[in-house]
Amino acid sequence: MLGISSLRAAAFALVAGLGFVGATAQADAQSLEKIKKAGVIRIGVMGEQAPWGSIDASGQNIGYDVDVGRLIGEELGVKVEFVPNAVAARIPNLLTNKVDLQMAVMGMYPDRAKAVQFSKPYSGLKIILLSSKKNKIETIEDARNLRIGVPRGAAQDKSITTLLGDVPNIRRFDDDSSTMQALVSGQVDAIGGNTTYKINLDRASPGNDYEQKLVFNEQWQGICTKLGDAEINAWLNQFIDKVAADGRLAKISEKWLAQPLPSFPAAVEGVPFTVK
Repeated sequence: MLGISSLRAAAFALVAGLGFVGATAQADAQSLEKIKKAGVIRIGVMGEQAPWGSIDASGQNIGYDVDVGRLIGEELGVKVEFVPNAVAARIPNLLTNKVDLQMAVMGMYPDRAKAVQFSKPYSGLKIILLSSKKNKIETIEDARNLRIGVPRGAAQDKSITTLLGDVPNIRRFDDDSSTMQALVSGQVDAIGGNTTYKINLDRASPGNDYEQKLVFNEQWQGICTKLGDAEINAWLNQFIDKVAADGRLAKISEKWLAQPLPSFPAAVEGVPFTVK
């Protein structure tokens, strides 16, 4: 049986394919020119998932993806308009032109690569299961009878559903903050998340006993554009190489993740970094 995210991705792929039937190379070549002429680039980010993307007390977007997005604006010489995204709306917002680029913690997976074009990786994390120390979980089967919260359609939703099946005790929430709040409030016994969830849980519930139980996979994030957008994809790959080489990307990693920049893979199976 196909998982929810796989079905969604297949639908998105169909939309993307229809949208670009008959697209010309000239149309691709104009994408950067249009952005520069408009003087603004709209970048999708998370609104409630620190340290990747969140809103501070003054209403400003902050986070790892936001800082990388600002560098994109600087390099292009345009203003940046950040568009906060719910997890399930990330690909639809790109395909319906609500954003020019999607950077909302976009994990690089083959099903998504059928719907959007990924750049090279510019960040990474691990997809994990979190729960209280009192719950002994050494394999996913140990969690089968627990109530498990996940953001609907996210990578952790797919990982857990693939391993356990679409069982009733998997509780799906609209976003990351709702998923974490469900754990803190006792609505669920465990949550699927990523390695930065612990940072946010410690802020929301100081002195908690939540810990990483399982690692499902290592996830790399890329910058997403529409399928066939060759010119902007090539520009983004050159941009990532540049900011990785000159140290600006490493500074962002240290600032938001307190970790050195990882060594990015030269390839991710099933996910092309360039337009064919």
